Amino acid sequence: MAIQFEPCDMMTSTHSVGLVPTLVLSAEEREIVAGVVEELPLFDVFNPTPEILTWAQQAASRLPPRLVSILLDFRARSNEFGTLLFRGLPIDAALPPTPQDGRPSPEKGTRVSEGVLLTIMSVLGELLCYADEKDGALVQDVIPVQGKEDTQENTGSAYLEFHTEDGFHPYRPDYVALLGLRPDHDHRAETATACIRRVLPKLPNHAIEILRRPLFRIRASSSFGAAWSRTLPILTGHVLDPDMTIDFFLMEPLSPEADWSFRLLKRYLLQETVSVVLDPGDLILVDNALAAHARTGFEARYDGYDRWLQRAFAVRDSRRLQAFRGLGLPTFEPLPFAVEAGE
Repeated sequence: MAIQFEPCDMMTSTHSVGLVPTLVLSAEEREIVAGVVEELPLFDVFNPTPEILTWAQQAASRLPPRLVSILLDFRARSNEFGTLLFRGLPIDAALPPTPQDGRPSPEKGTRVSEGVLLTIMSVLGELLCYADEKDGALVQDVIPVQGKEDTQENTGSAYLEFHTEDGFHPYRPDYVALLGLRPDHDHRAETATACIRRVLPKLPNHAIEILRRPLFRIRASSSFGAAWSRTLPILTGHVLDPDMTIDFFLMEPLSPEADWSFRLLKRYLLQETVSVVLDPGDLILVDNALAAHARTGFEARYDGYDRWLQRAFAVRDSRRLQAFRGLGLPTFEPLPFAVEAGE
C-alpha cells in the first residue's frame, strides 16, 4: 500500500523542496471514517473516561484497512521524516466561529473532528493529556489568542520555533496529531517538521558524543509553571537511530561545547525541514521521539475565521506511566519539576 509523496516547501532560506509522506483518502475511505466516528457516543473532552478510550480503540479497528496499515507501520518503524500527512478526513459539516479564548467552542455541537483524532490516535497507542495544559482536555483546540501573538506557545501567531512537544516533561507524548479545521486567512501558516534521521549522518562524531551527555535543560511552558527541567541529553537510545529532545527557544546548553553542538544540530535540522499548510480535513502526525515541529507566522484577525486546529497526544505504552495518572484514566496529574539551584 504505497504512500503518495507530496512535495512541499521547506522553511529554510534556500527554499529547498522536501517530501512529506502523504495519504490522500478516497471518497469511499472518507465515508468509512465518517461512519465509524458517528458511532462513537457523545463524550466530554474535559472528562475523558476509560469507556470512551475503549470505544475509540474498538472503533479504530473498523477504520479503512489502508489507513490502519499505514498507521501500524508508522508505529513500528516511523519513517525518515518522523511525519505522516493524511488528507481528506471528515470534519464537522458546520463549524461555528473560531473561538478567541483558546478554549473549545460551546457552539460546536458535533464531535466529528474529535472522534477522528480519538480513533486514529488509538491505532498508534493510548491517548493521554495533562491536567496542567488546556484544563486537561483530551482533544485540545489550537487557536490564536489576542494579546499572545508573540508567545512561543500554541496561542501565538508569530513564528513558533522547532521543539519536541513537552520535551521538558518526564512523560512526554510519543505522538502528536494536528487536525486542520480552518486555515488562516492568507493560507500562510505552515506546520513544519525536522527529523534526526535526516540529520545524524551529517553530524561529526564529537558533536554526537556531546549531544548524548546531560548538558542541556529546557524551561517548561507557562501552563506547567515555567520551571526548568532536569539536565538531559538531546540524543538518547540507539547509536545509529537515536531519539531526540530539543527546543530551539526554551533549551539552554550548559557548557560551551554543549552550545556548539546545539547550534550545529539546529543548523542541520533547518536544512532538512519539510512543511505544509493544513487545510480542513488534513491531519499531520509527528513522531515526537524523532522529529521536532514548528509553525510559520501568520496574521490573526480575531474575526471568527482565524486558523483553528485540534490536537491530541498518544503514548505507545501507558502501563509504565500509570503511577502518575488516575487508574485507567488518560490524564497526568500536575507534576513537580526539578529547578536548578539558584533559580
